[in-house]
Amino acid sequence: MQVDRRVAASRPGPRPEPPEDLLGQACALVRLCGQDAAMAAVLLTLVLVGTVTRLAAGPPGAAALALLPVLAGSFATSASLAVRSRRTMVAVLGEVRGRTGAPLDPSVPWTTFASAAALDAGVRDRELRRLLSAAHRCGELSWRAVAWGVTTAVLFLFWTLAAAAGGG
Repeated sequence: MQVDRRVAASRPGPRPEPPEDLLGQACALVRLCGQDAAMAAVLLTLVLVGTVTRLAAGPPGAAALALLPVLAGSFATSASLAVRSRRTMVAVLGEVRGRTGAPLDPSVPWTTFASAAALDAGVRDRELRRLLSAAHRCGELSWRAVAWGVTTAVLFLFWTLAAAAGGG
């Protein structure tokens, strides 16, 4: 038994990560996704308020009207990416809870209701890896939402300049 451990420890290649590390990584990614979505929401809110305020002041010039669909498209892209990130994570959490027999109510502790025993190590690791994979995907979506939010803010600045130069 001791020899088997030494041989396994000396083999090259990735070492299995403890479940606590996987869960910690997934939780950190989910927190970052939330922060990214909040940043995108703040940017989009500022752009929306600025655009509505400018349009309420009077019709902008022709150049500003030509840029408005581009601004709206960028806004919609950022908002849809932020929503997709959130919906993806909620859907994956629901699937994992359903496969493991955990209660579907997120406020209920994560224990199986079929028995008082913990999940099998293989099932637990597989589900944790699914969660980590989903957290990575959501992180990518939320980062893209922030990037599109910044693009929307820059386009808003150009739109505002075009509206001011157009005499509106």
